Amino acid sequence: MAIADFLWVFIWCINHLMLHIDAKTVHGIFSTDVSKRDKGQYITTFCFHGDTPEIRYKLNTSGQGFPKLLFYLDETWQEAKDQTDCTRKTENAKFGHEITHKTGNQTISHFVRPKIWHIVYTDSYTCSESRPLTPLEQPNIIEYELKLLNPDSIGNPTNHFSDEEIGLLGFYQLLTLLYFILACIYTPKLLQTLSKQRSMYLVTRLLTGAMGLQAMGALMMTFHLHNYSKDGIGMPGLQLLAEFLDVLSQFTMLYMLLSLSLGWTLGVVTSKTSHLDALKKRPAVQVVGVLGLLQGLLFLWEQYEDRDHTMYHAHRSIAGVVLVLLRILLAALFAGNLYSTVSTERSTLKRQFYSSFAKSCMLWFLCYPVLVIASWVFATYLRYKFITMGVVFCQSVAVIMLYRLFLARSLYWEVSALSSSLPLRMDKNFGIKLYS
Repeated sequence: MAIADFLWVFIWCINHLMLHIDAKTVHGIFSTDVSKRDKGQYITTFCFHGDTPEIRYKLNTSGQGFPKLLFYLDETWQEAKDQTDCTRKTENAKFGHEITHKTGNQTISHFVRPKIWHIVYTDSYTCSESRPLTPLEQPNIIEYELKLLNPDSIGNPTNHFSDEEIGLLGFYQLLTLLYFILACIYTPKLLQTLSKQRSMYLVTRLLTGAMGLQAMGALMMTFHLHNYSKDGIGMPGLQLLAEFLDVLSQFTMLYMLLSLSLGWTLGVVTSKTSHLDALKKRPAVQVVGVLGLLQGLLFLWEQYEDRDHTMYHAHRSIAGVVLVLLRILLAALFAGNLYSTVSTERSTLKRQFYSSFAKSCMLWFLCYPVLVIASWVFATYLRYKFITMGVVFCQSVAVIMLYRLFLARSLYWEVSALSSSLPLRMDKNFGIKLYS
């Protein structure tokens, strides 16, 4: 019953979030009432580059009251959005485009470097308290479609990707290909190892589950971005599902790493469930469960707040900042648990194992907050790509390092509680040979 309730809540959240998705082929309604309330109706943002970036629009009516699109540079918009004087706010726009026909286009000013632009709708009623004067004047309700386009390699405005996103499709395609190649090479040996249910069985199963969720998410993002490159909309449902799978992967890794830091599989156990039951009684594990649930709730909050629905954009919302702080807290919890475990350990081999284990885990835990902080040295339009690619790459490297540690004939053979059933052997180049 609990699982069914969880799935129902998740499906409701997905459906609700999809109502707010804002792609770069943007559909909606220009509204005089919204424009008067907000002192300009905010439409979307986009990072343009080159000589021929363009906006194309299609309307169901040209409206009345001189409807206009205002264009703000990002640095100007940060000041203008909080402006209480409507007239001064509209005057801060870099330029405007008056809408006189049902279809039209506007070329964006060229700058040497890419610039982030914010687009706002206004009309002659926006800053007027007394207008429109009914019945002679009627407020505008205009259905619109906007296509925001960057120039392609030959200068034609056909590219739906903002400069913040250019390159992500190729990155996810390469990542998906690498996952596929690795799966073809290592799946037979991995299945053989799992079928034996020996020392590393439960750990490897969790690690494989986390990597499998990441791979599925990467594949879904590839499909979404491929379709996005054609129509500027993509497959928003797949994108949200990919982000949800990423949250599940994060929680799986979190549970496994913190459980290992508490000594899971490194003490004598009598059954597969005895150590799990023992771990559930540990206060740290209960804290991990609460923090994992909090991470999922922050994910939903962040998606609700940020209409662009992009992964790893902690620099854009309060929820994202809280996620970064949460990851740092989890790293501190992990380090504290590991120090407590190691401080009571006399075995040199186990200490050596924990040293290698700690390096991989700290890379996994801290890459996100470190990259978010480091991204501030880059231009705004580069930060999202830097964080996204950096986090995915670092976490993939961390998972591979953990695989080598757990599946190799190395320290883990010596320190695992069940390794007595295996032929002990220390390889000079440990971390290279796999179980056979």
